Amino acid sequence: MRKIIYLWLVLVSLIGILVSREVVGGKTAVPLATTPIYKWHPLIIDFVGPFADETDVAPNPFLDYRLQVTFTNSQGQSFVVPGFFAGDGQGQGSGNVWRVIFSPDSAGEWQYTASFRTSSEVAVSLEPGTGIPVSFDGTTGQFSVATPACTDNSFLSWGRLEYVGEHYLKFRDGGYWLKGGSNSPENFLAYAGFDNTEDQGGLNIGFLHHYAPHIADWQPGDPNFVSADSGVDGKGIIGALNYLSTQGVNSLYFLPMNLGGDGQEVYPFVAPENTTYNKTHYDISKLHQWGIVFDHAQRRNIALHFVLAETEPANEHWLDNGGLGVERKLYFRELIARYGHLLAVQWNLSEENDFPVPLLHAFADYIQALDWANHPIVIHTYADDFGHYQLLVGDGRFSSTSIQYSSHLAAGHVEEWRGQSTAAGNPWVINMDENTQALLPTNEPELRKRILYPVYFSGGNIEWYAGYSGDPPDGDLLMENFRTRHQMWNYTRHAREFLEENVPFWEMSPADELLLNEVDNTGQVFAKSGQFYAIYFQDASEGGRLDLSHTPGTFQKQWYDPRTGLFVGSPQIFGGNQLVELGQPPFSAAEDWVMLVKPAVASPAFRGNSGTYLPFVTQSCP
Repeated sequence: MRKIIYLWLVLVSLIGILVSREVVGGKTAVPLATTPIYKWHPLIIDFVGPFADETDVAPNPFLDYRLQVTFTNSQGQSFVVPGFFAGDGQGQGSGNVWRVIFSPDSAGEWQYTASFRTSSEVAVSLEPGTGIPVSFDGTTGQFSVATPACTDNSFLSWGRLEYVGEHYLKFRDGGYWLKGGSNSPENFLAYAGFDNTEDQGGLNIGFLHHYAPHIADWQPGDPNFVSADSGVDGKGIIGALNYLSTQGVNSLYFLPMNLGGDGQEVYPFVAPENTTYNKTHYDISKLHQWGIVFDHAQRRNIALHFVLAETEPANEHWLDNGGLGVERKLYFRELIARYGHLLAVQWNLSEENDFPVPLLHAFADYIQALDWANHPIVIHTYADDFGHYQLLVGDGRFSSTSIQYSSHLAAGHVEEWRGQSTAAGNPWVINMDENTQALLPTNEPELRKRILYPVYFSGGNIEWYAGYSGDPPDGDLLMENFRTRHQMWNYTRHAREFLEENVPFWEMSPADELLLNEVDNTGQVFAKSGQFYAIYFQDASEGGRLDLSHTPGTFQKQWYDPRTGLFVGSPQIFGGNQLVELGQPPFSAAEDWVMLVKPAVASPAFRGNSGTYLPFVTQSCP
């Protein structure tokens, strides 16, 4: 068996996994009291069960056993959380550890009861009584959850990121979230430092990521691991997350399985060949290493956008020949059991979706039946193609978009699908996740004008696509150095912080009709009627007029420079009930500018209300 080096003391101290290392072996009530257990922080409970190996077939430990643990708080609210076979519990593929990971959402007293059953393919059954109870089935226990003594600017303080029936996701104990993420590389997990990770003949033969430019971004105290196959450690990929976080990048799009697709180097299975055996046996050491990376992303305030399938037919048909059978159900279950405790997760059913709507319904229903945390489910589109969305709008299974789009159509798509989904009674979070005009070091100012501000000021969210594998430097699959797009990370952070700090963006709507006489009719207005108006000009040389002719009150206006993220000049006071001449900015009038119009009377700061955050800094809270 492969041997893996893990820096356990460093890992536990950093990522805050609060674990009872007293594994549970009997059926008596077991208190978990060896370490503090905090609200929202991941809690691991390990059960001593039958000894198995990840390669076993009779029984298959992934398919022929099913661990589910019911967690109940003092108010009677319960969560049924799927568990998984964890080998020896430290990344080795042989052992007797059966694990569940839970993130409690309230302080106080909790109880748990384990269900552990066996029979052929019991793991993928949703029927509680399927199989035969064995081993530690029926084990109960209790534990106390505390609220941390302090709160910090992190996901672990704000809680789970959830769909709340509005156009933005919201943290349970925090505010609304504005996404500014990276769509590249989709093969982020094709990392040479992971065990059993080899290229299988994709577009870039023999290529694996090393993220060498980010090794220097790894910091003492960060987690680390070493691949038993390559000898490469985890510093490159951990350092890459550190860099993205310090730039304010708060979401990452990636495939957990791309066999048959473009890259063909990411797979959670014990081997990559397309056999039933491989597709029902999972690589414990690799998934353990993935978990270290995902937990670090959570600590660095980066949401995880899992894209569960790729558009290439071979990938779509890799599991169950394209259907929902044992193989795909087990794939969904393993991902949810191992990573569903993470607070900011989105399940994307497919890149450039080709699956028919009835199958999308079946996929979503199965995921929702297992995902006790109820993470959002989305579907990615072909460029400017909304055939599936027309059939899904208003369907409560789906809470967000994942749109691929032409640059000049971006703002229109946001406004169209905000309107259609609201009219259908199920307002969608509008995610613009793939720009067909690739983000390159040479066009960052252009895309700031054509995409970034038009999308944000129409009420949408963004992830940036860095281009196909041949686009230099570091196109999508070959992305090794995120600094090659540093200017756009800055621009995106400026735009997000403008909205987060100055306006209640979650209460605002596109209102372009209020702006008159601007250049080329390209201006964008994002407004909370009668109070806040954020106005974007691609060209501010003619200023334009804001129609406040039916809006009483006293307001102030001020220019904001999207290149620097700074306000320029002093606020100017004016009265409502008029067409307001906005004038010109103090310099570079033919460039793009933002004007903020808000009540002249001082209003509360919005950072605390929106729950947004500055680029990551070291936290002192547990």
